[in-house]
Amino acid sequence: MMKPSRLFWKLFLAFWLATSLTFFAGVGVHEVETLEPNDPHLKVILASEVALLRQFGVESGAELLATWRRPPDQAIGVYDTAGQLLAGSAVRSPAYEQTVISKEGLILSLRSTHPISYEHGGFGLQVPLIIGTLMSALFSGFLAYYLAWPLASLRRAMGEVAQGRFDVRVKPMMGKRRDEIVDLAGECDRMANQLKLLVQAQQRLLHDISHELRSPLTRMRAAIGLLRQDSERVGMLERIERESERMDALIEALLTLARLQGRPESIQREPFDISELLAMIVEDAQFEAAIKGCRVELQGGPPFIACVNGELMYRCFENVIRNAVRYTRPQTSVRVSTRLSADAEQLCVRITDQGPGVDEARLQSIFEPFERGSGDACVGFGLGLAIACSALDMHQGSIVARNEQEGGLTVEISLPRARSLREITLA
Repeated sequence: MMKPSRLFWKLFLAFWLATSLTFFAGVGVHEVETLEPNDPHLKVILASEVALLRQFGVESGAELLATWRRPPDQAIGVYDTAGQLLAGSAVRSPAYEQTVISKEGLILSLRSTHPISYEHGGFGLQVPLIIGTLMSALFSGFLAYYLAWPLASLRRAMGEVAQGRFDVRVKPMMGKRRDEIVDLAGECDRMANQLKLLVQAQQRLLHDISHELRSPLTRMRAAIGLLRQDSERVGMLERIERESERMDALIEALLTLARLQGRPESIQREPFDISELLAMIVEDAQFEAAIKGCRVELQGGPPFIACVNGELMYRCFENVIRNAVRYTRPQTSVRVSTRLSADAEQLCVRITDQGPGVDEARLQSIFEPFERGSGDACVGFGLGLAIACSALDMHQGSIVARNEQEGGLTVEISLPRARSLREITLA
Protein backbone atom coordinates (compact mmCIF):
# COMPACT_ATOMS: atom_id res chain seq x y z
CA MET A 1 0.00 0.00 0.00
CA MET A 2 1.41 3.38 -1.05
CA LYS A 3 2.06 5.74 1.84
CA PRO A 4 0.25 9.06 1.23
CA SER A 5 2.75 11.59 -0.07
CA ARG A 6 2.82 15.36 0.30
CA LEU A 7 1.44 15.73 -3.21
CA PHE A 8 -1.46 13.41 -2.29
CA TRP A 9 -2.40 15.54 0.73
CA LYS A 10 -2.11 18.76 -1.26
CA LEU A 11 -4.35 17.45 -4.02
CA PHE A 12 -6.77 15.88 -1.53
CA LEU A 13 -7.18 19.07 0.52
CA ALA A 14 -7.48 21.23 -2.58
CA PHE A 15 -10.17 19.05 -4.15
CA TRP A 16 -12.00 18.58 -0.86
CA LEU A 17 -11.98 22.28 -0.07
CA ALA A 18 -13.21 23.15 -3.55
CA THR A 19 -16.04 20.59 -3.59
CA SER A 20 -17.06 21.35 0.02
CA LEU A 21 -17.22 25.09 -0.60
CA THR A 22 -19.27 24.46 -3.70
CA PHE A 23 -21.67 22.20 -1.77
CA PHE A 24 -22.06 24.59 1.17
CA ALA A 25 -22.56 27.53 -1.16
CA GLY A 26 -25.32 25.63 -2.97
CA VAL A 27 -27.02 24.72 0.30
CA GLY A 28 -26.77 28.31 1.50
CA VAL A 29 -28.28 29.70 -1.69
CA HIS A 30 -31.13 27.18 -1.45
CA GLU A 31 -31.86 28.11 2.14
CA VAL A 32 -31.82 31.81 1.37
CA GLU A 33 -34.20 31.30 -1.54
CA THR A 34 -36.67 29.31 0.62
CA LEU A 35 -36.85 31.91 3.40
CA GLU A 36 -39.02 35.01 3.15
CA PRO A 37 -38.24 38.34 4.82
CA ASN A 38 -41.13 37.99 7.38
CA ASP A 39 -40.43 34.30 8.06
CA PRO A 40 -39.73 34.89 11.83
CA HIS A 41 -43.21 36.39 12.25
CA LEU A 42 -44.75 33.37 10.52
CA LYS A 43 -42.87 31.07 12.88
CA VAL A 44 -44.35 32.91 15.88
CA ILE A 45 -47.93 32.67 14.52
CA LEU A 46 -47.56 28.96 13.79
CA ALA A 47 -46.02 28.24 17.19
CA SER A 48 -48.81 30.22 18.92
CA GLU A 49 -51.48 28.43 16.89
CA VAL A 50 -50.07 25.02 17.84
CA ALA A 51 -50.05 26.01 21.55
CA LEU A 52 -53.66 27.32 21.46
CA LEU A 53 -54.96 24.23 19.69
CA ARG A 54 -53.32 21.92 22.21
CA GLN A 55 -54.30 23.87 25.36
CA PHE A 56 -57.63 25.59 24.55
CA GLY A 57 -59.02 23.92 21.44
CA VAL A 58 -60.11 24.80 17.93
CA GLU A 59 -62.15 27.87 18.88
CA SER A 60 -59.16 29.67 20.42
CA GLY A 61 -57.02 28.77 17.41
CA ALA A 62 -59.66 30.18 15.08
CA GLU A 63 -59.77 33.48 17.02
CA LEU A 64 -55.95 33.89 16.67
CA LEU A 65 -56.02 33.32 12.92
CA ALA A 66 -59.01 35.63 12.55
CA THR A 67 -57.20 38.51 14.26
CA TRP A 68 -53.85 37.88 12.42
CA ARG A 69 -53.12 40.53 9.84
CA ARG A 70 -51.47 38.25 7.33
CA PRO A 71 -49.55 39.42 4.25
CA PRO A 72 -51.31 38.82 0.96
CA ASP A 73 -48.94 36.02 -0.06
CA GLN A 74 -49.16 34.10 3.25
CA ALA A 75 -51.92 31.92 4.64
CA ILE A 76 -52.41 29.44 7.51
CA GLY A 77 -55.26 26.95 7.70
CA VAL A 78 -56.42 24.31 10.20
CA TYR A 79 -57.96 21.18 8.65
CA ASP A 80 -59.55 18.08 10.12
CA THR A 81 -58.92 14.53 8.95
CA ALA A 82 -61.62 14.84 6.33
CA GLY A 83 -59.83 17.82 4.78
CA GLN A 84 -62.41 20.38 5.92
CA LEU A 85 -61.15 23.85 6.80
CA LEU A 86 -61.89 24.57 10.48
CA ALA A 87 -59.96 27.83 11.00
CA GLY A 88 -57.85 30.34 9.10
CA SER A 89 -57.55 30.69 5.33
CA ALA A 90 -57.61 28.02 2.66
CA VAL A 91 -54.19 26.65 1.72
CA ARG A 92 -54.41 24.78 -1.58
CA SER A 93 -50.69 24.00 -2.08
CA PRO A 94 -49.17 23.78 1.37
CA ALA A 95 -45.40 24.26 1.65
CA TYR A 96 -45.51 23.30 5.31
CA GLU A 97 -47.79 20.93 7.19
CA GLN A 98 -47.83 19.81 10.81
CA THR A 99 -50.11 17.39 12.65
CA VAL A 100 -51.56 18.66 15.96
CA ILE A 101 -53.91 16.97 18.49
CA SER A 102 -56.30 19.57 19.90
CA LYS A 103 -57.69 19.82 23.41
CA GLU A 104 -60.84 18.13 22.20
CA GLY A 105 -58.78 15.15 21.01
CA LEU A 106 -59.20 15.96 17.33
CA ILE A 107 -56.38 15.17 14.92
CA LEU A 108 -55.81 18.39 13.06
CA SER A 109 -53.53 19.39 10.21
CA LEU A 110 -51.89 22.81 10.38
CA ARG A 111 -50.94 24.00 6.91
CA SER A 112 -48.95 27.01 5.63
CA THR A 113 -48.23 28.45 2.20
CA HIS A 114 -44.55 28.98 3.12
CA PRO A 115 -41.91 26.55 4.45
CA ILE A 116 -40.65 27.02 7.97
CA SER A 117 -36.89 27.05 8.53
CA TYR A 118 -36.92 25.21 11.84
CA GLU A 119 -38.26 22.15 10.04
CA HIS A 120 -35.25 22.21 7.73
CA GLY A 121 -32.78 23.25 10.35
CA GLY A 122 -31.29 21.38 13.26
CA PHE A 123 -30.50 17.75 12.63
CA GLY A 124 -32.58 17.71 9.45
CA LEU A 125 -30.17 20.14 7.76
CA GLN A 126 -27.07 18.54 9.23
CA VAL A 127 -27.77 15.17 7.59
CA PRO A 128 -27.33 16.36 3.97
CA LEU A 129 -24.36 18.48 5.01
CA ILE A 130 -22.63 15.50 6.64
CA ILE A 131 -23.41 13.24 3.67
CA GLY A 132 -22.21 15.85 1.20
CA THR A 133 -18.99 16.41 3.15
CA LEU A 134 -18.26 12.68 3.31
CA MET A 135 -18.97 12.18 -0.39
CA SER A 136 -16.74 15.15 -1.17
CA ALA A 137 -13.95 13.63 0.93
CA LEU A 138 -14.27 10.26 -0.83
CA PHE A 139 -14.25 11.86 -4.27
CA SER A 140 -11.30 14.10 -3.40
CA GLY A 141 -9.34 11.17 -1.95
CA PHE A 142 -9.94 9.04 -5.06
CA LEU A 143 -8.96 11.84 -7.43
CA ALA A 144 -5.83 12.73 -5.42
CA TYR A 145 -4.81 9.05 -5.30
CA TYR A 146 -5.46 8.68 -9.02
CA LEU A 147 -3.04 11.53 -9.78
CA ALA A 148 -0.43 11.02 -7.04
CA TRP A 149 0.01 7.24 -7.29
CA PRO A 150 1.64 7.12 -10.77
CA LEU A 151 3.87 10.08 -9.90
CA ALA A 152 5.05 8.26 -6.77
CA SER A 153 5.79 5.20 -8.92
CA LEU A 154 7.78 7.39 -11.31
CA ARG A 155 9.75 8.85 -8.41
CA ARG A 156 10.62 5.39 -7.06
CA ALA A 157 11.61 4.17 -10.51
CA MET A 158 13.85 7.17 -11.13
CA GLY A 159 15.44 6.57 -7.74
CA GLU A 160 16.28 3.02 -8.78
CA VAL A 161 17.67 4.25 -12.10
CA ALA A 162 19.85 6.74 -10.19
CA GLN A 163 21.26 3.77 -8.25
CA GLY A 164 22.19 1.98 -11.47
CA ARG A 165 19.23 -0.42 -11.80
CA PHE A 166 18.34 0.34 -15.42
CA ASP A 167 16.02 -2.66 -15.87
CA VAL A 168 13.19 -0.99 -13.91
CA ARG A 169 10.09 -0.22 -16.01
CA VAL A 170 7.20 2.03 -14.98
CA LYS A 171 4.69 1.79 -17.83
CA PRO A 172 3.63 -1.82 -17.08
CA MET A 173 2.66 -0.68 -13.56
CA MET A 174 0.06 1.72 -15.01
CA GLY A 175 -2.23 -1.07 -16.19
CA LYS A 176 -4.89 0.02 -18.69
CA ARG A 177 -4.57 3.68 -17.82
CA ARG A 178 -4.26 5.97 -20.88
CA ASP A 179 -3.24 9.59 -20.31
CA GLU A 180 -0.25 11.93 -20.36
CA ILE A 181 1.18 10.39 -17.18
CA VAL A 182 1.40 7.02 -18.97
CA ASP A 183 3.16 8.76 -21.88
CA LEU A 184 5.61 10.23 -19.38
CA ALA A 185 6.16 6.76 -17.91
CA GLY A 186 6.92 5.44 -21.40
CA GLU A 187 9.48 8.21 -21.96
CA CYS A 188 11.09 7.39 -18.61
CA ASP A 189 11.30 3.73 -19.61
CA ARG A 190 12.95 4.69 -22.89
CA MET A 191 15.36 6.93 -21.00
CA ALA A 192 16.27 4.09 -18.63
CA ASN A 193 16.84 1.75 -21.57
CA GLN A 194 19.01 4.33 -23.34
CA LEU A 195 21.05 4.87 -20.17
CA LYS A 196 21.50 1.11 -19.91
CA LEU A 197 22.81 0.96 -23.48
CA LEU A 198 25.13 3.91 -22.88
CA VAL A 199 26.55 2.40 -19.69
CA GLN A 200 27.05 -0.95 -21.41
CA ALA A 201 28.79 0.78 -24.31
CA GLN A 202 31.00 2.69 -21.86
CA GLN A 203 31.89 -0.48 -19.99
CA ARG A 204 32.65 -2.26 -23.25
CA LEU A 205 34.78 0.69 -24.37
CA LEU A 206 36.74 0.69 -21.11
CA HIS A 207 37.30 -3.04 -21.45
CA ASP A 208 38.55 -2.61 -25.02
CA ILE A 209 40.80 0.28 -23.99
CA SER A 210 42.35 -1.73 -21.18
CA HIS A 211 42.93 -4.62 -23.59
CA GLU A 212 44.52 -2.37 -26.20
CA LEU A 213 46.79 -0.73 -23.66
CA ARG A 214 47.75 -4.01 -22.01
CA SER A 215 49.18 -5.52 -25.21
CA PRO A 216 51.88 -2.88 -25.95
CA LEU A 217 52.68 -2.58 -22.25
CA THR A 218 53.26 -6.33 -22.05
CA ARG A 219 55.51 -6.23 -25.10
CA MET A 220 57.40 -3.26 -23.69
CA ARG A 221 57.96 -5.05 -20.35
CA ALA A 222 59.19 -8.12 -22.21
CA ALA A 223 61.57 -6.01 -24.29
CA ILE A 224 62.88 -4.24 -21.18
CA GLY A 225 63.43 -7.60 -19.49
CA LEU A 226 65.40 -8.94 -22.47
CA LEU A 227 67.37 -5.69 -22.66
CA ARG A 228 68.38 -6.06 -19.01
CA GLN A 229 69.57 -9.57 -19.66
CA ASP A 230 71.55 -8.55 -22.71
CA SER A 231 72.39 -4.87 -22.96
CA GLU A 232 73.75 -5.35 -26.50
CA ARG A 233 70.33 -6.18 -27.91
CA VAL A 234 69.73 -2.74 -29.36
CA GLY A 235 66.78 -4.06 -31.34
CA MET A 236 64.79 -4.12 -28.13
CA LEU A 237 65.09 -0.34 -27.90
CA GLU A 238 63.50 -0.04 -31.33
CA ARG A 239 60.66 -2.31 -30.20
CA ILE A 240 60.10 -0.20 -27.09
CA GLU A 241 60.08 2.95 -29.20
CA ARG A 242 57.62 1.41 -31.66
CA GLU A 243 55.27 0.31 -28.90
CA SER A 244 55.51 3.74 -27.26
CA GLU A 245 54.51 5.39 -30.54
CA ARG A 246 51.63 2.93 -30.84
CA MET A 247 50.41 3.80 -27.35
CA ASP A 248 50.74 7.51 -28.11
CA ALA A 249 48.67 7.11 -31.28
CA LEU A 250 46.05 5.12 -29.37
CA ILE A 251 45.78 7.73 -26.62
CA GLU A 252 45.50 10.55 -29.18
CA ALA A 253 42.72 8.69 -31.00
CA LEU A 254 40.90 8.04 -27.72
CA LEU A 255 41.15 11.69 -26.74
CA THR A 256 39.74 12.72 -30.10
CA LEU A 257 36.86 10.28 -29.73
CA ALA A 258 36.17 11.44 -26.16
CA ARG A 259 36.18 15.07 -27.27
CA LEU A 260 33.66 14.32 -30.01
CA GLN A 261 31.36 12.37 -27.71
CA GLY A 262 31.78 14.68 -24.71
CA ARG A 263 31.19 18.35 -25.62
CA PRO A 264 30.84 18.70 -29.40
CA GLU A 265 29.67 22.32 -29.00
CA SER A 266 33.17 23.24 -27.82
CA ILE A 267 34.71 22.27 -31.19
CA GLN A 268 35.74 25.34 -33.18
CA ARG A 269 34.55 25.62 -36.80
CA GLU A 270 35.60 27.64 -39.78
CA PRO A 271 34.81 27.71 -43.54
CA PHE A 272 36.51 24.87 -45.44
CA ASP A 273 36.45 23.73 -49.05
CA ILE A 274 35.71 20.00 -48.71
CA SER A 275 36.69 19.33 -52.34
CA GLU A 276 40.11 20.87 -51.78
CA LEU A 277 40.48 18.95 -48.50
CA LEU A 278 39.75 15.66 -50.31
CA ALA A 279 42.37 16.45 -52.98
CA MET A 280 44.95 17.01 -50.26
CA ILE A 281 44.11 13.75 -48.48
CA VAL A 282 44.13 11.73 -51.73
CA GLU A 283 47.54 13.14 -52.61
CA ASP A 284 48.94 12.06 -49.23
CA ALA A 285 47.28 8.63 -49.50
CA GLN A 286 49.03 8.01 -52.84
CA PHE A 287 52.34 7.41 -51.02
CA GLU A 288 50.90 4.64 -48.84
CA ALA A 289 49.02 3.14 -51.79
CA ALA A 290 52.18 3.09 -53.93
CA ILE A 291 53.82 0.65 -51.48
CA LYS A 292 51.09 -1.92 -52.35
CA GLY A 293 51.19 -1.01 -56.02
CA CYS A 294 47.74 0.58 -55.74
CA ARG A 295 46.28 3.86 -56.86
CA VAL A 296 43.89 6.35 -55.31
CA GLU A 297 41.73 8.01 -57.95
CA LEU A 298 39.80 11.20 -57.23
CA GLN A 299 36.83 12.21 -59.31
CA GLY A 300 36.37 15.65 -57.84
CA GLY A 301 33.59 18.14 -58.30
CA PRO A 302 33.03 21.87 -57.84
CA PRO A 303 34.06 23.60 -54.60
CA PHE A 304 31.85 22.85 -51.61
CA ILE A 305 32.29 25.30 -48.75
CA ALA A 306 31.12 24.15 -45.32
CA CYS A 307 31.68 25.62 -41.90
CA VAL A 308 33.40 22.70 -40.14
CA ASN A 309 36.33 21.82 -37.93
CA GLY A 310 39.11 21.30 -40.44
CA GLU A 311 41.20 18.92 -38.31
CA LEU A 312 38.26 16.62 -37.59
CA MET A 313 37.09 16.58 -41.20
CA TYR A 314 40.64 15.81 -42.31
CA ARG A 315 40.85 12.89 -39.90
CA CYS A 316 37.38 11.72 -40.89
CA PHE A 317 38.12 11.46 -44.62
CA GLU A 318 41.71 10.35 -44.06
CA ASN A 319 40.65 7.46 -41.81
CA VAL A 320 38.12 6.20 -44.35
CA ILE A 321 40.45 6.55 -47.36
CA ARG A 322 43.43 4.98 -45.57
CA ASN A 323 41.16 2.18 -44.42
CA ALA A 324 40.18 1.57 -48.05
CA VAL A 325 43.84 1.58 -49.12
CA ARG A 326 44.68 -0.92 -46.40
CA TYR A 327 42.05 -3.46 -47.46
CA THR A 328 42.04 -3.10 -51.23
CA ARG A 329 43.85 -5.86 -53.15
CA PRO A 330 47.34 -5.16 -54.52
CA GLN A 331 47.53 -3.63 -57.98
CA THR A 332 44.00 -2.25 -57.68
CA SER A 333 42.62 1.23 -57.21
CA VAL A 334 40.60 3.07 -54.60
CA ARG A 335 38.01 5.42 -56.14
CA VAL A 336 37.02 8.63 -54.39
CA SER A 337 34.15 10.50 -56.06
CA THR A 338 31.97 13.45 -55.09
CA ARG A 339 28.58 14.67 -56.23
CA LEU A 340 26.15 17.36 -55.15
CA SER A 341 22.50 16.86 -54.33
CA ALA A 342 19.79 18.28 -56.56
CA ASP A 343 19.54 21.45 -54.45
CA ALA A 344 23.35 21.71 -54.11
CA GLU A 345 22.99 21.73 -50.31
CA GLN A 346 24.41 18.26 -49.71
CA LEU A 347 27.77 16.77 -50.65
CA CYS A 348 28.02 13.00 -51.13
CA VAL A 349 31.51 11.49 -51.03
CA ARG A 350 31.95 7.86 -52.11
CA ILE A 351 35.08 5.84 -51.24
CA THR A 352 35.15 2.42 -52.94
CA ASP A 353 37.89 -0.19 -52.58
CA GLN A 354 38.39 -3.57 -54.22
CA GLY A 355 38.99 -5.61 -51.10
CA PRO A 356 37.14 -8.53 -49.49
CA GLY A 357 34.28 -6.37 -48.20
CA VAL A 358 32.58 -6.79 -44.83
CA ASP A 359 30.08 -9.33 -43.53
CA GLU A 360 26.55 -8.00 -43.96
CA ALA A 361 25.91 -8.43 -40.23
CA ARG A 362 28.85 -6.13 -39.42
CA LEU A 363 28.12 -3.26 -41.78
CA GLN A 364 26.78 -1.17 -38.88
CA SER A 365 29.15 -2.34 -36.15
CA ILE A 366 32.29 -1.33 -38.07
CA PHE A 367 31.57 2.27 -36.97
CA GLU A 368 31.82 1.30 -33.30
CA PRO A 369 35.08 1.76 -31.33
CA PHE A 370 37.65 -1.06 -31.50
CA GLU A 371 35.75 -2.86 -34.27
CA ARG A 372 38.28 -4.17 -36.79
CA GLY A 373 38.22 -6.38 -39.82
CA SER A 374 38.42 -10.12 -39.36
CA GLY A 375 41.98 -11.36 -39.04
CA ASP A 376 43.25 -7.79 -38.65
CA ALA A 377 43.91 -7.62 -34.93
CA CYS A 378 47.48 -6.36 -35.33
CA VAL A 379 46.72 -3.39 -37.63
CA GLY A 380 45.22 -0.19 -36.24
CA PHE A 381 42.98 0.12 -33.26
CA GLY A 382 39.50 0.04 -34.79
CA LEU A 383 38.95 3.72 -33.92
CA GLY A 384 39.23 5.35 -37.34
CA LEU A 385 35.70 4.71 -38.54
CA ALA A 386 34.31 5.46 -35.05
CA ILE A 387 36.02 8.87 -35.11
CA ALA A 388 34.72 9.50 -38.64
CA CYS A 389 31.16 8.61 -37.59
CA SER A 390 31.28 10.84 -34.49
CA ALA A 391 32.77 13.76 -36.45
CA LEU A 392 30.00 13.55 -39.05
CA ASP A 393 27.31 13.34 -36.37
CA MET A 394 28.69 16.52 -34.87
CA HIS A 395 28.39 18.24 -38.27
CA GLN A 396 24.87 16.85 -38.96
CA GLY A 397 26.29 14.46 -41.55
CA SER A 398 26.03 10.70 -42.00
CA ILE A 399 28.13 7.71 -43.01
CA VAL A 400 27.01 4.31 -44.29
CA ALA A 401 28.78 1.27 -45.73
CA ARG A 402 27.66 -1.34 -48.25
CA ASN A 403 29.21 -4.20 -50.15
CA GLU A 404 29.49 -4.02 -53.93
CA GLN A 405 28.18 -6.90 -56.03
CA GLU A 406 31.47 -7.24 -57.91
CA GLY A 407 33.42 -7.15 -54.63
CA GLY A 408 34.80 -4.46 -52.43
CA LEU A 409 33.32 -2.04 -49.94
CA THR A 410 31.80 1.39 -50.53
CA VAL A 411 31.63 3.94 -47.77
CA GLU A 412 29.27 6.84 -48.51
CA ILE A 413 29.59 10.09 -46.58
CA SER A 414 26.96 12.85 -46.70
CA LEU A 415 27.75 16.33 -45.42
CA PRO A 416 25.33 19.28 -45.50
CA ARG A 417 26.43 22.71 -46.58
CA ALA A 418 26.65 25.16 -43.68
CA ARG A 419 27.10 28.78 -44.58
CA SER A 420 27.81 30.11 -41.09
CA LEU A 421 28.43 29.15 -37.49
CA ARG A 422 24.96 30.49 -36.68
CA GLU A 423 23.42 28.00 -39.09
CA ILE A 424 25.19 25.11 -37.36
CA THR A 425 24.14 26.39 -33.93
CA LEU A 426 20.50 26.62 -34.99
CA ALA A 427 20.63 23.15 -36.54
